[in-house]
Amino acid sequence: MIVLALAVVGWAWLQERSKDRDSAAAAACVEGTVTLNVTVDPTIAEPVKAAAERFNATKPHVRDHCALVAVHPQSSAAMVTAFAGAVANAPWDPALGPQPGLWIPESMRSVELMRVPGLIAGTPQPIAVSPIALAVPDELRRAMETAQTKWADLPRLQQGSLADLGLPAWGPLRLAMPAGDASLAVATAVGSGVSGTDPLDETAARSGQVISAVSQLAATAPAAKDPATALTELAAALDPAAPLHAVAATEQQIRTNPGLTAYRPVGNGPVDDYPAAEIVGNWVNQTQNLVAGLFIDYLRAPEQSKLFTDNGFGAAPPATSAVPAKAVLTQVQQVLANPVLGVHATVLLDTSSSMSTAEGSMTRLANSLAALQSTMTVMPPEFGLGVWTYAKTTDGSNPYRIAAPTAALTDQQRTAVTQALGAVSASTIAPDRTYPTLEAAYRSALENYTTGRTNSILLITDGPQDDSTITGEQLLTDIAALANPAKPIRIDVIVIGGNGTQTLQTLTQRTGGSYTKVTSSNDLAYGTAVSKALTTP
Repeated sequence: MIVLALAVVGWAWLQERSKDRDSAAAAACVEGTVTLNVTVDPTIAEPVKAAAERFNATKPHVRDHCALVAVHPQSSAAMVTAFAGAVANAPWDPALGPQPGLWIPESMRSVELMRVPGLIAGTPQPIAVSPIALAVPDELRRAMETAQTKWADLPRLQQGSLADLGLPAWGPLRLAMPAGDASLAVATAVGSGVSGTDPLDETAARSGQVISAVSQLAATAPAAKDPATALTELAAALDPAAPLHAVAATEQQIRTNPGLTAYRPVGNGPVDDYPAAEIVGNWVNQTQNLVAGLFIDYLRAPEQSKLFTDNGFGAAPPATSAVPAKAVLTQVQQVLANPVLGVHATVLLDTSSSMSTAEGSMTRLANSLAALQSTMTVMPPEFGLGVWTYAKTTDGSNPYRIAAPTAALTDQQRTAVTQALGAVSASTIAPDRTYPTLEAAYRSALENYTTGRTNSILLITDGPQDDSTITGEQLLTDIAALANPAKPIRIDVIVIGGNGTQTLQTLTQRTGGSYTKVTSSNDLAYGTAVSKALTTP
């Protein structure tokens, strides 16, 4: 027993001595200094730099290294682009500073936009928060609060008038939409508001409803170089006649501009949550990864909270906010950059005798009329719709009849289209004249082209069984000759139960349209195809 006790005492002494040697080695930084480069969005750089100075002052040691944190401000958008290039082995731009082991952008939207498998370790943790709001003059803020203006209301106010809020002298909203995270955040919030999906998903983002709403925000937005410049310009002119009335920004940014107040529209709104994303690229070693984890914990500790709250930010929330996926954000960005104020569509509806074929409880024609009527109910008023019917002889010797000329869907136009659809009946003749009708509709679409819209033709047929003198080759040649790059006309085709033709498929490919074959008109896929063609800009 005595021998065993001596052995235990001796082992404990050796352990303590070993720890002392390790501590001494660490204190001496026998492996040298390891530097963690942190790239941070400029909007929150000041408190992060202050925290880094505190962290470095504690003289942290990691794996026998002295740890040092170096903070480099850089715009989140520039870093998204740079990370994509780095993954593709493109040379790193030295103007962006050193490649980081830790990245703190404005929001999780930036993290999603740069999302590359394997580049970020775990789930980024937020270090502070600030809601996205509209920077506006106080008079406008009061009017919006009184009206309880929602995110979904912004496109209507942007295209219409603030008279709806009791400010007739102000004209439209004049919301600037400079490229950047705040504008993207507002656009996705509007998309969520009009579609009822939160966060916005890909199906909703590609719907005509959302594309139209986002386009309305961007199409007439006052020019603005960048968010900071826009805020400065807005603060310099707060009167109704000013070129700017509103700018999207964080509440923290708005507070730094005297004269501006923040209005947060009603509904779930976006935030900037400054996620700390640990990078595991091949330019970062394991020791730097360990330092990154320690620094993230340090930033989120209650002791550092005052650094952020003193600068107008909210304390770090428990987790980052849910944001749309990368594909959704990219889609919204594309619409912001290339706004399209809806679809201006002409439907060519086959009424040859085969369309009287029963499918389900109704005929192909009746199912088609119902699909068109149903789709029209969800089309916004700025969309355009018209209907032509065609067979072999529909209007005298003419193969087609213009049942309702294409026009914006005002209440009057909706009534006209509804009445036209109600009067459609099938022919008793099997052959049709699809090709001459399509060519005539293309000429009409060019003559009545509507700018700022996706001008399109939707052909619905269960054939075609064209017996006209126009061949498929001639139709392709004629359309190619008529085509005007300044007035693009998209051709979409839906074939019900038939084989279609290579000619029609080629036309859709050449004009950027869709070619869809369905087995039956009594099927959800058919209604979906009609809706997609008429509501997707």
